[in-house]
Order: sequence, then structure tokens, then C-alpha cells
Amino acid sequence: MQSAAKRHRVAAVGTILALLGGAAALTPGAQAAGQTHKCANQVETIELPGPSGPTTVKTTVKDISTQGVTCAAAYKFLILTYKSTSAVAPEHYKCKTGHFKAPTGYVPEVCTRPGARIQYAAHGG
Repeated sequence: MQSAAKRHRVAAVGTILALLGGAAALTPGAQAAGQTHKCANQVETIELPGPSGPTTVKTTVKDISTQGVTCAAAYKFLILTYKSTSAVAPEHYKCKTGHFKAPTGYVPEVCTRPGARIQYAAHGG
């Protein structure tokens, strides 16, 4: 009888250790994924230089979602992107065409850096 009780205790301890090991293995991935936010559309005013002076144009950015950053950080990134004259994305992001459904006339964009992802649809051009 003692050997059966001993086996049950060893099995119980083994089960608990296996559950703890599984939880520990999943935790870093869950933390790295970050929280996903769905943000409101943003209207941005851009000033374009022209021969007779600067012209202001309003553009709307749609379907903004973020992972690992807040909506406020995404809006700041978008403002910097539209105001920049450089072909390089601001704040060390790397951008490429996204693979998600965007409204007609808009191009899906995905910008990432370690721990952060901003996805949005901008006017095609």
C-alpha cells in the first residue's frame, strides 16, 4: 500500500511540475505579443510645396491598429511619417505593404520595430 501512495504522490508532483513548465513556456510569448488596439481614423493635413506657394491637402488614414504601442504613439508616428521628407520611416520602424483588407482606394501598410507594430490603410497614389 505504501508503494501505491508513493507513486500517486510522485505522479501528482510530476503533474504540477508539468503544468508549471507549460505556463512558464507560454508566458514570454504572451508578453511579447503585447496588447492589440483598434484606433479611430485620423485626418492629417499635409503642406505640399508648389510653384505659387505651399498647398494644404487633407488625407484620411483608416483601419489603424497597433500591437505593443498605444493609439497615441501610432498617431504620433503617422504625423511624423506624413511630415517627413525622407524615404525612411521615422522612429526606427520598417514599413512594407500589408496583407489585410483595406477600403477601396487605400493601400494597406504595416510598420514594425522590435516589440511594436502599427498597421493602417493610407490613400494610394
